[in-house]
Amino acid sequence: MIQLKRNLTEHAYLLVRDRILRGELPFGAGLSRRVLAGEMGISIVPVGDALQRLESEGLVESRPRVGTRVRIPTAQAIRGHYVVREALESQAARMFAATAAPEQRAEILGLAAQLDALFADLPEAEAERRERAFEVHRTHMRFHMRVAECTGCDELCRAVERNQVLVFNWLYDAALGGPPPTGCLRPRATDPRRRCDFGKAAERSSLRRQ
Repeated sequence: MIQLKRNLTEHAYLLVRDRILRGELPFGAGLSRRVLAGEMGISIVPVGDALQRLESEGLVESRPRVGTRVRIPTAQAIRGHYVVREALESQAARMFAATAAPEQRAEILGLAAQLDALFADLPEAEAERRERAFEVHRTHMRFHMRVAECTGCDELCRAVERNQVLVFNWLYDAALGGPPPTGCLRPRATDPRRRCDFGKAAERSSLRRQ
């Protein structure tokens, strides 16, 4: 029973988060546990747990006499998340460049090539581009998470996951009409002969999006 509840909570969490990130639930949109539960065909308990998790991550907020809604970020919060993202990704890149094994470098090279190909294949039509860019973003996030995992630093991985920095960046880009993430770090960045370049490339990738 406990495992079933966890699965339903995870299911509700992912559905609501995706709807927020896709712009289906815009900033300030009300989130009724009963309505969401009815749409998903589940009880309100796992929906409530999912909303609490989203609130702890900063995607939704609860206010007296207002209820639960998609969080409306302040300019300061947006700037802060870009700062955190830059710091985490740059540190992960430096550690990767210094410690990654050859097979890990090859893996990241492959992921980088796949991601660059996805960016290059984005359609011109705005509606199609937005939908495809969301999927590219998810691949982009997995890429950076894999770089962090290859450092062998569990604390760094948890920090990246906990802060949901890339998720926040996508949310702000989509809501504010900005462009999708730029192309991935180039393959030469993982060349062991150019270790210092990987960290610099990560910093440039972050700064380009500010």
